[in-house]
Formats: sequence, C-alpha cells, structure tokens
Amino acid sequence: MGMRDFELQELTIEPKRGKALIIFFAVVFLLLVVKLWSLQIIQGEQLSEVALNQRTRVVPLLAPRGIIYDRNGIPLVSNRLAFTVSILPDVAAQVRKSPEEVKLLSELLEISEEKILAALSPSRKDRLGYEPFRILEDAGADKALRIYEQGWRLPGVIVEKVPVRHYVYDNFASHMLGHVGMISIDELRNWSELGYGANHKVGKYGLERYYEFELKGQDGAFEIEIDAKQMPVKELSRKNPTRGNDLILTMDYSLQSIVENKLREKDLQIQKETGERLAGASVVVLDPRNGQVLALANYPDFNPNTYNQDFLEIGKDKRSPLLNRAIRGTYPAGSAFKPLVMVGALNEGLVNEKTIFYDAPYPYGYGGWDPESKKRCVYGPHGHIDLLRGLQVSCNIPFYVMGRELGIDRLSEYARLFGFGEKTGIDLYPEEASGLIPDRDWKRDSFKKGEDKIWYPVETLDVAIGQGAMKVTPLQMAVFFSILANEGDVYQPYLVKEIRDSSGEVVCQFEPQIKRTIKLSPKTISILKEALEKVTIPGGTAARAFADFPLKVAGKTGSAEVPGKESHAWFVGYLPADKPELVIAVLVEHGGAGGAVSAPLAREILEEYLFPSEEIELKNE
Repeated sequence: MGMRDFELQELTIEPKRGKALIIFFAVVFLLLVVKLWSLQIIQGEQLSEVALNQRTRVVPLLAPRGIIYDRNGIPLVSNRLAFTVSILPDVAAQVRKSPEEVKLLSELLEISEEKILAALSPSRKDRLGYEPFRILEDAGADKALRIYEQGWRLPGVIVEKVPVRHYVYDNFASHMLGHVGMISIDELRNWSELGYGANHKVGKYGLERYYEFELKGQDGAFEIEIDAKQMPVKELSRKNPTRGNDLILTMDYSLQSIVENKLREKDLQIQKETGERLAGASVVVLDPRNGQVLALANYPDFNPNTYNQDFLEIGKDKRSPLLNRAIRGTYPAGSAFKPLVMVGALNEGLVNEKTIFYDAPYPYGYGGWDPESKKRCVYGPHGHIDLLRGLQVSCNIPFYVMGRELGIDRLSEYARLFGFGEKTGIDLYPEEASGLIPDRDWKRDSFKKGEDKIWYPVETLDVAIGQGAMKVTPLQMAVFFSILANEGDVYQPYLVKEIRDSSGEVVCQFEPQIKRTIKLSPKTISILKEALEKVTIPGGTAARAFADFPLKVAGKTGSAEVPGKESHAWFVGYLPADKPELVIAVLVEHGGAGGAVSAPLAREILEEYLFPSEEIELKNE
C-alpha cells in the first residue's frame, strides 16, 4: 500500500469517529436532562421534603395535666414549668460513644455519667421514636444556663421547658390525690394510640391514676431548624399544647387540713409520752345525705412532690406510708359493729327496747359472764340490762344473745346488706379492699382439713361483737353509719363532683348514686338512734369525749382486739343527731380503747371544723 492510499484511508476514518463522539455526548446530555427533569419535576417535592427534614426537627411539647381543686375552688394540684435537658434522637448514639461529651454533661448537670448513659440507652430508642432523650428533668435555672453557655460543645443537646406536677401542700391528702410517674412499657403499649409517648408522666396512684385520661391534655410541638452540627438555629413553628381537664372535688380543704393536723399532733403526743410513733391511723368524713367524701386522711403519709427521691426510704418504714388505710386497710370492727347486730335483731322481731339481758358476775371475779355461751363481758358485770343500755355501755352479753338468735346466716346477710364484705365503689386507685364477713361458705372454702371447715356457734358470737375473722375498712364503717344516719339509703361514696375543661366549661357532673335502699321500720330506726345518742351522753362510752359539745352526737366506740398487741381504737358517729349532716369514722391502730383515744380525736376534729376559732393552716412535717 502506498502513502497515498494510507492518507485516503485516514481521511475516511476521522469523520466516523467525530460522528460517534457527537452521538456519545448527545446521549450523555440527554440522560442528564432526563435525570434533572426527574429530580426536579417527578421527585422534586419528595427530595425537597427530605432536604428540609435534614435541617429541621419537630420536638413534642407535653401538655400540662388538669388542675385539681377542692370543693371551694382551692387549687390542690397544679403544674409549674421546669427546665429539662434533652438530647435529639439523631445525635444520641454519637453522644453515648463520646466519653468527653458524657463527662462534660455530667459536670454541668451534676449527675453521674452512669445516669446519663442509662438515659441514652439504645433500648429506649424503640420506646421514644422521635422524642428527645430526657437527661435531667427539673434541672433548675443554673444548670439550664450552663447548657446554654456550653451548647457549642454539645451538639444536639437542647433545653426544654416542661410542665412538672406540683402538689401545692406537699403531703396534703397524698393518698387521695396520688402522684405521677414515668409511663411504663406496658402502659405505653396499651395507651400509645391515645397519644401517649415514652416521655409522658402518668398517674400512678389516687385520683391522678383513676382520672388519668381526663387529666391528660393534648400535646403540642415546635419545629426547629438545625445546622450541619445538629445545633439549634431557630424556631420555625409552634403548636401549643392544651391543658387537661380539671377536677372539682367533694373534699373540703379546711376539714382535711384539720384532720391531718390532728393526726400529726397525735403522733407527736405519743412520741412525747412513750417514745414510740403512731402506728397508723385513718379518718373518713362523709355527707350522709349524698355520699360525698368531705375528708379522707391516713397517717403516716408521703410527699408526692418528692416521691421518686423518697421511694427507698418510704419502703423502709414499717408503718407503710403508702397504704391508703381508709380503703385498703382491713381491721376487726370491734364494738363499733354492734349497731348492726341490734338492727338485725330488731328487724327480725327478736328483741325490742324493753328486752332485758343478764350480765352475771364472772365465776372468777373478773368482768361479766353469759353462762349459756360461756362468754365474758370484760367491762361488766352489768347485772340486768336493757337493750339501749347494752349499747350505751358496750356490754357484750346482749350482743352475744342477739348474735346467737340471729345465727351466722342472717347475721352475715345483714352485714352485706349494709355494705360490709363488698367494695363501696369509691373513685380511687388502687382498688379498695372488700373486707371479710366470715360465714359457713367462707370457712368451707378457706380451709383444707374437715374439722376446720365446720362453722362453730362460738364463731357467730365473735362476729356479733366485731371480732373473729371479720375485716372491715374505715370507709365501710363510715358508709355503714351513713346508712343509719339517713335511715336506709346506701350511697356510693365519691370524691369528684365535676370535671371541667381548660376553659372552665363543665364537661361532666357527678350526681349522688343510691346503690340500694334498706327497708327499716320507723320503730327500729327510732330505737337504734336513741341508743347511739346515749353512747355520747353521761353513762356512755364516749360521754367524756363529748361532754359539753354544742351539738348532739350519735355514735359508737370500739376496741378491736388484736392478739399479742394493743387493741385498735374506733369511733364512728354522726351529727347533729336529730338531722345528720356529717358522719365521721376514726381508727387509730393499736391505740387502745376507742372511748379514750378515737372519740376524743373525733371531737377535736369536729369542734375545730364546726366552731373555728382561727384560720386553718396546714402543718407540714
């Protein structure tokens, strides 16, 4: 091939290469155009949202819980805003793996590194979702300021203002009001569809728990812009939360304060006299005309504001400060149960006001004696005694006789009719105890040995004076005397009379509920009320306690025996005796005689409430 031919061949190849290059670049350009069109037109909105999400974060704003007021509008539980230090979810893992940042947070917040790492635990991620990791709640202004100042060293760490539950009077009505705590895994699983998140505080006890869904508000949120270092730049938008519904209680702050102050004074008195502490006590005050709870107090109690910090110490107290004795403490009723036996015997026509009983001298010279039942009356012998005098001096013999005549079947039937052995239905958490009215069925089902399953006649006599296996709560005793006071209506006790929204509008109003009405003859009621009035006048077991009291009081003392320990002291009564407006039940655990301990305590409470000499101020421990 010559030079001429080579040049011709080269000339023929170059146009082909040029064409190929043009086609190549055209295809690339076309692909770029298509891609740009896809990014901008087809995926533009989606990609724009992704880009926005990479520079913005939505932080939940927890709603304040509803406020709890007493019957007169005095706020008992409210909310306050507190600084809370949190970490955005995106950087939690980074902080967790950075010893320097963890150490810095520990120094600034004055908490242990272990606590910080626990708050950032990966196991919490599934619970939290996009919620911030809370490192320290209620941090205080000083610590919040430190975080602000050192924020450039702590990317993703933010300071929030979070509503914190505030119990205005610390220990006041703690068993009634209750407390809140961090939502549990089970609660979150069951309530997540109701708007609950892993950072929510929920009711754990008392009214806080019972009315949880009413007290919880509607959460809000705010959107913030962050930079490449996950540092907050500015707030973009905000949806404010809505406070939960408010509760208006039946409870009277003044009366509740008096009750609690008297229980504390009793504790101080016991300490001064014996060096010991008050083992436990409970007071319930009801309105017998409607079932409203005017006061419900227990001692010892606890401070809901510091519950989480005090929990371990509370658990060490053998007196069980967390026990709501009024609804969950169960005790033998002692002689305070005797009016029920009298009602049953009168209603069945077994006795009348002229029936005479004989409390004979005990063969060994101690107390009185019923030869037929071989049972004693410790405070006797009273000799020949009528029905009314029997209740007035709390002689056991008439009630042994009436109990024997009624028999355990009818006796237990009357007890249940008057509310014993069943829950009252009060709106409190945890659920109240039912107590126990022992009978044949109970004994048959409770024991294994054949001889233990048999109900013996002597056991009926024990029940007739409020002893043996029977157990009642202070609230049940208050309900029982309410029935006697109002002559037959069994009201369900309740604590909340209204629920209002955050604007003050009533969304729910609770009316008195009569569970049943017990048909008692006017004669039975008349005899019983006369006997109960005699208890508080000269000659009665509560006479000294109510001497010169301005109003007529009807009631019954009780000293419930406890094997190996001092008796539980009871007084339960109502006033004014001729037109009852208040029922009070006082129990002092291992207090001794009801007439010497609980009746005077009841008088002090009623006197200070009904005839106040000065403004009431709650005395905190």
